[in-house]
Amino acid sequence: MKKIVFSILTISTILMATPAVNGGITYKFGSNFSLENAGATLKVLSTSEDKKPVLGAGVSFYPWAAEDNKLGIDVSAGYNFKSGSVMGGWDFLQNEPSVSLGYNKEVDIKSTSKYDDTIQDARCNKDK
Repeated sequence: MKKIVFSILTISTILMATPAVNGGITYKFGSNFSLENAGATLKVLSTSEDKKPVLGAGVSFYPWAAEDNKLGIDVSAGYNFKSGSVMGGWDFLQNEPSVSLGYNKEVDIKSTSKYDDTIQDARCNKDK
């Protein structure tokens, strides 16, 4: 229950700031050091600001893992750099700690409309 509440609070925090999307590599710390613990990750980050602490939540895919153990869902904390971040956290599906390194891209949530108010439709102009 504590993990679920922590996840909900983390996601709520992410949605209140200027978010970023992060794609990169991840490694889970399993019982042995092997390639099956390495994978790709995609996360939503709490901020896109450089040189700031960051929270994130995301999904991971482990292509070399066993067939029933290829996906992960994690909550992480870390640090943003100029265009990337390093994070450490907990993977809830794998039930193991994980680290990730990835590239950040800011999400512009203010300009979601495709309407351009500088263009006027000729049918709306009364002079024509």
